[in-house]
Amino acid sequence: MTNVRHQDVPGNWLFSSSVLENEEILNYKFRLLLTINFVTALVMWMYVFIASFFVAGSTEGYIGFVCSVLHVFSPLIYRWTRSMPLAAYNVVATGFVFQTTFAYRTGGFYSPTLIWVAVLPLIVGILTSKAHAILWTMISASAVVVMFYLQQANLIPPDQLLESGRATVQFMIALGLIILVGGFTLFFIELGYFFYNNRFQAKSPVDP
Repeated sequence: MTNVRHQDVPGNWLFSSSVLENEEILNYKFRLLLTINFVTALVMWMYVFIASFFVAGSTEGYIGFVCSVLHVFSPLIYRWTRSMPLAAYNVVATGFVFQTTFAYRTGGFYSPTLIWVAVLPLIVGILTSKAHAILWTMISASAVVVMFYLQQANLIPPDQLLESGRATVQFMIALGLIILVGGFTLFFIELGYFFYNNRFQAKSPVDP
């Protein structure tokens, strides 16, 4: 069974780590990546629909489309590079760009969409490590602080979300958060069982 050290693959130079992950663990994380990518892709494409039909102007729809297309390639990025941080960063970076620009054009600091940045450190933490989760916690918090400053400085444009789409956005946020939080809870439970069983098997004596 092949062991992979975090700093030995592309994209892991930012945080050094002595943690070794064998092929079984990497395959398990890849399955988590597929599931997370699928769920978050559903949310992003629903926002593309809203941006295209319920937000004045076409700019946000184009931004959402590009980000959502790039987001879909996350599993392939892992297959090409064997770097889970690069794949996870593609998931969260595309979502970050889309959701912050969407929030900027639909109410700024008061946009309900801004809450989605709180999910990003959780996604990164599940797929990579504590250091990456801390980094994205700071990035997400900084985005909220910047949006607050722009709001206070009256630099946020008028809300361009049409009234006919406001209820749809709120419904998506409520339902999406329930699905994501519930799904991540199951991921954590399953991940705990997986690492416990993996460690238990590693310590168990080998039968002759």
